[in-house]
Amino acid sequence: MSAIPEIAIGVPEGRRGYATTLLVLAALLLAGAGSLAYMLATAPESVPWSFFAASFVFLLGISQFGIAFSALMRICRTNWARPFYRLGEIATLAFLPFAIIMFLLIFTFGKEQLFFWLAPEPGEHLSPWLDLNFLLIRTLLAQSAFYGLAIVYFLMGLLPDVTRESAETGPGWRRSLYRWLWSLRQRRDDQTMKSNMYLFAPVVLVVAVIANTFIAWDFGMMLFPHYHSTVFPMYFILGNMLAGSAAILILGAVTSRTLGFGDFFKTGQLKSMGIVLTGFSLLWLYMFWAQFFVTWFGNLPQETGPLWSRMFGHYAPYFWTMIICVFGLPIAAMIFASVKRNWWSLLLVAAVINVGVWINRYLLVVPARLENHTPFSSPSELILVAGLVAGFLMMFLLFFKVFPMISTWEMRDAAGEEGPAY
Repeated sequence: MSAIPEIAIGVPEGRRGYATTLLVLAALLLAGAGSLAYMLATAPESVPWSFFAASFVFLLGISQFGIAFSALMRICRTNWARPFYRLGEIATLAFLPFAIIMFLLIFTFGKEQLFFWLAPEPGEHLSPWLDLNFLLIRTLLAQSAFYGLAIVYFLMGLLPDVTRESAETGPGWRRSLYRWLWSLRQRRDDQTMKSNMYLFAPVVLVVAVIANTFIAWDFGMMLFPHYHSTVFPMYFILGNMLAGSAAILILGAVTSRTLGFGDFFKTGQLKSMGIVLTGFSLLWLYMFWAQFFVTWFGNLPQETGPLWSRMFGHYAPYFWTMIICVFGLPIAAMIFASVKRNWWSLLLVAAVINVGVWINRYLLVVPARLENHTPFSSPSELILVAGLVAGFLMMFLLFFKVFPMISTWEMRDAAGEEGPAY
């Protein structure tokens, strides 16, 4: 790639299926929203809040790791990952409206089904952390800080790619947006903005860890009475890193096919992403073992109870399926170099990983409140989760119309056409 062309904004003319896919996703989103609204209006107690919260936590984690992936790869100064940078950042922004709206819905209508500490036993002393208003405040502040920083970080990386021509082409609303972006670029030095992308990367990672730690505590560890684990947030975050990387690979395949960017995603990108997935899978198993060993060795009922409820009894098949999907099958498959060099085989591994991490989130949330539950056992569960996933994918595809999906200036830096930006 000695010469990197300008990346066109928007979906090229003649690309089949884009509008149809958007319509299908919009229909699923409306079906999910309508189903939720109907249940809230007629039978609020019938809403499967635990199951819905598990899927919300899964999508929140993998989407938020999108921008953290870009920051992490910039810290490592990788060239191979540059085609994935903006995909990860846009994946984070695509879930922003759902992150806030869904949390508020769960907090307003589903808190009684999720949080045991809302009805403590007589005389039981609760930690100040277990306060409903404090839960609302800390979550909104952490998520607002994260998404505010994500928007700023995204714009820092986008502005060097904004040109005067992009402010003069396309629909009127897009021209207005790019005229504003062009005015921002005119007041800033490109080289400084490029350097800041690397300087601010550690800040993005720190804020992402803080925001996800609160989610791990409140929607995982704190659902079980008297359960405390210092390893739990890192175990949770590594699951996000693993599934988030796999999701970015899948989104890269969608982008490559939809926008015709196949030249940017070659064997080197696939092989390197396969190595990343292998590393995160091994780290996830290590953190799981670190949590398991301390719990087993301590043998305290309040510590072993949450783990045994997932590993044995009704939820045992889901637990061992999760272990196979997150660790067993990916590691067994990616031992072979040929798997890491082929789109279809690596995408299959990425899909299996995401299924495994979703089951992990299901096991973090649901067994705390329901002793015997079968996932997707009711149409409402299927419709709600399908609507949430469809909404995220719809927003991601809509961004195709607004922003270039590849960071041109970073690809040119990698090709040596300009000096390094760090």
